[in-house]
Amino acid sequence: MYEYYDSVDSAAAQGLENKRVNLGLTPLPEPVISGLKLNADVSIGDLTLNTTDSAGVVWVLSDIEGWWTLPDSEIPELRRGWGDGDYDAIGRYSARLLTLSGSFLTQDPSQVAVARDRLIRATNLVKTGNWLVVRESPIEKASFVRLSGSPQIETTSARGRTNFSIGFKAADPIKYEWLDGAADNYRSSGLSASGSAINNEGNTYVSTVIQVFGPITASVASPATVTLASGGSVKIVESLTSGQILEIDSLNREVLLVEGDSVLSGRYKTATLIDWIYLAPGVNTVTYTGGGSCRMLYRSGWIG
Repeated sequence: MYEYYDSVDSAAAQGLENKRVNLGLTPLPEPVISGLKLNADVSIGDLTLNTTDSAGVVWVLSDIEGWWTLPDSEIPELRRGWGDGDYDAIGRYSARLLTLSGSFLTQDPSQVAVARDRLIRATNLVKTGNWLVVRESPIEKASFVRLSGSPQIETTSARGRTNFSIGFKAADPIKYEWLDGAADNYRSSGLSASGSAINNEGNTYVSTVIQVFGPITASVASPATVTLASGGSVKIVESLTSGQILEIDSLNREVLLVEGDSVLSGRYKTATLIDWIYLAPGVNTVTYTGGGSCRMLYRSGWIG
């Protein structure tokens, strides 16, 4: 009896497996316009792609090369003095290189010049950068980019279809969650002695900005301290007066003392050996002991 049921269960499992494999190999019908659907799901600055604008120009993005994969990596080659192979070494990710490819489709040739100018204005990112936002589901993601290389923009039909291929460089290869309306695209969480649970929903470590608001009384013997439960702490060893803000930025590895419009180095107000705090994927517990108030600015991040 047991062998019979085992045989039935095995056949059912094999049938389900075959069904899933066949479904996975079945092609989905492509949209009439090759590429992504018109869901207004990609933007660079104030230019939204995969949509029809107010003038009736259709903006279609066919690919974002470099967005869906890991960026290039660099691992130093440390040859062994004897034997085969290298020493195992920690590597790093390079800047993320992206290429936006697509087309804009005009209803009339007279629209080409205006549409081309709009594209150029949005991608003129040499002196300044901007956010490339991809509205993935369930979390929108973004990278801060600048122009890389020479854009290719070519009109290919009498009606005005224009194809483009434009390269960008994201110096920070991490893709961050996009928070509409948030200052500098950061979440904010107050810290206290009882601890705050801060959730990095991404798949890689992310940097933080810690802001301590004066007045506080601190010294080497009695510092104000921000502590990450999984390891690492930042100690403030000099007092802050009312109106002073100490900012500890682990991305740029700098400490700034802000007072009104004045921004100076505040490194001397922290312990000589400082642990720059990064949030691991998942929930992180962070505490603050000291006077005044303290908050952490952060955002979830993905490396691929």
